[in-house]
Parts: sequence; C-alpha cells; structure tokens
Amino acid sequence: MRPALLCLLTLLPVFSSCKRLESKLERLARLAGLTTNEVATRQPTPGADAPLTAEQQELEARVRNSTVFETAAPEVISAKEPSFELNKSSVVAILGYHDFRERGGSPMIISASKFQEQMKALKDSGIPVIPLSDVIAWRKGQKNIPEDAIVITMDDGWEGVYTHAFPVLKQYGFPFTVYLYKKYVNIGGRSLTWMQVREMMKHGCEIGSHSVSHESLRQRKNRTESEHQLWLLSELKDSKEFIEKNLGISCSSFAYPYGIFDDSIMALGLQAGYESLVTVNSQKVTWDSPLGKLGRYIIHGENDTNFKLATSFRGRGDVSNNHFVTANAKDSAGNPLISLSPAPDEIITDRRPIIIAGLTRMPPILPETIKMRLAGFGLVPAQYDSSTQEVRYQIPANLRREDCAVTLSFKQALDKPDEVINWRFKIDLYAAYLPIMPPKAEETDTTPTLARPEASSKQTRQ
Repeated sequence: MRPALLCLLTLLPVFSSCKRLESKLERLARLAGLTTNEVATRQPTPGADAPLTAEQQELEARVRNSTVFETAAPEVISAKEPSFELNKSSVVAILGYHDFRERGGSPMIISASKFQEQMKALKDSGIPVIPLSDVIAWRKGQKNIPEDAIVITMDDGWEGVYTHAFPVLKQYGFPFTVYLYKKYVNIGGRSLTWMQVREMMKHGCEIGSHSVSHESLRQRKNRTESEHQLWLLSELKDSKEFIEKNLGISCSSFAYPYGIFDDSIMALGLQAGYESLVTVNSQKVTWDSPLGKLGRYIIHGENDTNFKLATSFRGRGDVSNNHFVTANAKDSAGNPLISLSPAPDEIITDRRPIIIAGLTRMPPILPETIKMRLAGFGLVPAQYDSSTQEVRYQIPANLRREDCAVTLSFKQALDKPDEVINWRFKIDLYAAYLPIMPPKAEETDTTPTLARPEASSKQTRQ
C-alpha cells in the first residue's frame, strides 16, 4: 500500500466522529481490499514499496486528488424568509369626479369648498387613499393593499382639476387618476394643458384614457358592424397611443364614456392592452371584481349620497357621520387624549401582540358601544376595563401580513355620533424567522487538543 493511502487510512480512528469523513475512508479502504479493523491496526512498512498495479495506481491518484484534507468553509445558516401572503379580503371604493369650480351648479361640477370638505373628511378618517395602479398590482398578486382603501379619479380633463382639485390633493398627499380623451387635451378653453398634466404627474397623478371622441361606444351612427368594430378599436387604441406618445408613459386604464359598454366592448378593451376599465356603477372593488368593469361612485355636484356610500366600509358608517379622533389628539392642557399600543406606525416583532387603547383622558364613554375591528379579523371581542378605561384585545393567531389596521369606535352618548380612532402598525415578519443566537461566550481557546500545534509539541517533548 502506498504511503499516501496508508496515511489517510490510519487517520480513521482520530476522525471517527466525522461521519462524512469516516464513510469516505471506509470506501477507500474497501477499494484497497482492507477491512476497517485492518486499517486501524495497519502500520506503514519502511523501505521501498513494491511496484503498483494499475488498480493501485488509480487508487493512489484518487487519494492524491482528494479534497478530504481541505478546510471546509463554515456553513452559513440563513434565516428563512417569510413567504408572501396575499390579502384577498381588501375592499376598495373608487370615487369619480368631473369638473371643479369655485361654485357648483350642475351634477358634473363640484364646488372647491365641497371637495375640500370631502377630502378633509377622508384624511381625518384615516382611510388610506391609494393609486389605482396599486389596486391592479394587488389583483395581479404582486402586492397587498390596505384592508379598506379609496381611489380618486377624475374624467374628461377639465382645467378645474388642476386649478381647484390638485392643490387640495397635493396638500393631503392623495394620489389620483385623470382620464383624458384625445379631442379635449391641450386645445385651449377649459381643457388641461400638457404642462399642467405633467406637473400633476410629479405629485401622484396617473393618467388613463377616456377614448378619442367621448362618444358612447355602443352608438352605431349608421355604421356597419365591421365599420363599428374598426371605430371601436380606434377609440380604444388611438387614445391609448396618443397619451403614451405625448407623456412617455404606459397607459393601462380606460374609463367608459358615460359608463356605457357591453361585454364585447370590455373584451376589446382588454385585447387593446388595458389592464383595467372603469364604469359608473356604484360598486366597491373586491378580489372577485372583473378588471374590465370596476365600479365607481360618481360624485354628483353637491350631493353627498355617493360619497357616503363609498366611504362606508363593512357597516361602520360613512366618514361624514362619524367624529374621528386622531391618534395624536391632545386635551386643552396639551396632554395626549389617548395612548395606543402598538403605537401608530410602530414596527413590532411580536406576531401576537396585545392591542391596547388607553382612554383615561377621554370623556366618559358607553361601554356597550365599544367596537374594535382588525384588518384580517373583522370585528373582534375586545375587553373594556372601566376602572382603567382601557380597551384590550389579545390577537389569538400569528399576524401574517406586514401591516395591521385597527379601528376603535365608541359613543359618549346614544344621541351623539361615533367617536372613531384609526391607526396602523407594522410587523417585522422577517425578524420572526431569524435564529435565536446563543449569548456570546467568553474568549477561550476551545480548539481540540489534537488540532493544536503547541499540544503536539508538548507531547513530542515528553
């Protein structure tokens, strides 16, 4: 047996704790025709070795090329990232506006003051206003959106959007979508200019198509079936390409003129490349809503009916009928009115936290009117302690999404509106999967004796 192989085999008892190495050595031993015991007792023979056979030469080459003596890189144990869980229970209300002026006067025109009032109510309510593109990304399974959310849209491209609505939306940081039709862009009069459109796009405005001519898509006007289909395709595609060419964007949403369409028109719109098509049907958008006919609540002048319907989620009442208490509200002495845990926008690692709302500085409330809702859980059985004026709820299952919204409502008197507190906190899902590291040991030399050169030297000297 050659020295390299013999040396390797005689190391078996020393490294017997390493199963992988032991297995490898045993295989080599078998190739050499030795048993494990023979390997353990075999001693190298001094002097010259006999000529190697072809089989022995092959075995010697394998040993010389083996990586068994190479130092293995330390194994990196990475934390398992939490898998993304799509929330399919979200509900979205899309608001639809047209023109804005100092004063109203018609169903298609809302006064600047009324619009300001509605947007303030939305801001105070804490209901998130999100861009339409987020809704589409959610429907594609790419991201989550809040449990309840609002989308704001405007049709036609009136200059009043820029003059009256845009300053309010920018003030509150609300994104919005404007649907333009080709024959009413940058033509003077009361139409939006390209410069105004581009400025709004810098502040959260998305642009959709509202056709070429704004004519009813079902009106034939003495066209044959084939002529009508070509005209429809032009209304859908030409307006899309017109916007994309002038603004350098992808135009992916379409608003049916007058809300008039049928299934064949919807199918043609999807084939033309639109990801969403919106109607004037007063319906909220859910996971099951067809992307080709997303409902909208059209606001008719000063009439609040559709606004109230749109902003009423899961039986909580609309934003105009509630009194919202902001999370940072203070009393006359400057002290916080409420204390919340987890705090608004706090990032926590506990996936089953206790939700606590301290109301000690609030006027007396009616315990039987207390209601708490959690995103993903709905109405939950929160407990109220009248002695401490605290509302508590222990979340019974692991939170599986990064964002949790809480709504707490109560009355101070039966004849008064609900007091509503909305806040959100975040969960660091990744932290929950990180391994728990043991405490750092004191710096001591824990190297095995056999691997320490100085130990070998001492044994040699002895």
